Amino acid sequence: MNQKSFGITLGILTILMWGSLATFGNLLIHLPPFYILGVTFLIASIPGMFKPREFFPPVKVLGWGVFGYFGYHFCLFYSFRFAPAIEANLINYLWPVLMVLFTPVVFPKESLRKHHLLGAVLSVIGCVLLIHGKGGDLSLDNIYGYLLALGAALIWPIYSLGKLKFSPTPIWSIGSFCLFSSILSFVTHYLIEPRVVLQFHDAWKLILMGIGPFGIAFYSWDVALRKGDAKVIGALAYLTPVFSTLGLVFFAGQEMVSSTLLAMIFIICGASTGLLDFWGGRR
Repeated sequence: MNQKSFGITLGILTILMWGSLATFGNLLIHLPPFYILGVTFLIASIPGMFKPREFFPPVKVLGWGVFGYFGYHFCLFYSFRFAPAIEANLINYLWPVLMVLFTPVVFPKESLRKHHLLGAVLSVIGCVLLIHGKGGDLSLDNIYGYLLALGAALIWPIYSLGKLKFSPTPIWSIGSFCLFSSILSFVTHYLIEPRVVLQFHDAWKLILMGIGPFGIAFYSWDVALRKGDAKVIGALAYLTPVFSTLGLVFFAGQEMVSSTLLAMIFIICGASTGLLDFWGGRR
């Protein structure tokens, strides 16, 4: 397996893990969101602590990492205070599309082709169908929530592509991004959320969340972008709402309706167009 194939494989595994976030969120919906972020970020920082010499990157890189990790989750979770979660998630799901579209802006040698734009359109249509199938209805009354969700959708691709412009840093430095994001999350929890007493039946779910979609996923995403093709990985990330919906169907008892199935077909077709670059490169 060459480096590009390895990077794309890691990207797919990361997207699968992120697809489980909705299921975890549904299981932990009774806990304050920034408390959840504080705990899971703290767990995710632990692997990096075993490499103390590689834990802290240059200040500029550390600041960029915290901007991406905490900034994205702050905007996304805070958007739920001003807009229904379904609509906010629709806007948040634009980040893979934006990542594909931003790639030639950050890396001028990379160019967009017709199939990239087609994939973006198909995926957006799929997301709209997915939301309307669940009863979502965008309303200007929730404009502040929508703007925050749009901020999240902008921050993650900007962080992901921007980090590639920095000199490579050890993967263990991801732990420092998570540690400082954990501190900021706990501060936010203290300022705006009610206090909680953690119960055992919630603790193991938080641990799994911190190990998987917050822990391994953050480290593997960093390697995937370094080794793989950002446009291909960004297109594959269109599948995140598909995995998210399947997780809710199989593990949270939600019903699969015809509009949801149709939406998933559109999104899968959109993601598949991104693989044309990979297949073309192999040929």
